Amino acid sequence: MLKEKIKRLKGSIKTWNREQFGDPFKKYKKIEEELNQLEADTTDRHLQPQELLTRRKLQEELWVAALSPKSLMRQKARLRWIKEGDCNSRYFHLLINSSRRNNCLNGVMIDGSWIEEPSVVKEAVRMFFMKRFQESDYNRLRLDGICFRTID
Repeated sequence: MLKEKIKRLKGSIKTWNREQFGDPFKKYKKIEEELNQLEADTTDRHLQPQELLTRRKLQEELWVAALSPKSLMRQKARLRWIKEGDCNSRYFHLLINSSRRNNCLNGVMIDGSWIEEPSVVKEAVRMFFMKRFQESDYNRLRLDGICFRTID
């Protein structure tokens, strides 16, 4: 008896979800098409006040629709995390701290000395790549402010 009620509830929730939210990717595409159509219709004239309101509303809806797949994925990941659990185990904390240490850049070796100051590190990296990409065997060709490189 309870099992049948839960099955019916599940079906009702699925229907409600489909009607209320639908596919977030299709919703995003639909709003984007409407916004593009509005922009295309008004390329050679100024927008009317009603069209301005419609455009603003569509832009807000587009923003919400763009964020909804991320939110959905975050919720699914959280659900999976809760379902499988981490139990706050020692192994979990060792894994997280190890990832943190591996993904962190504390400093760099510059001219034989270890530097940890962020501004000095940034400048050293910038200078390294500036020198790296100033090869003498490339000729520069400037065209309309765009720099092209050709190999001789």
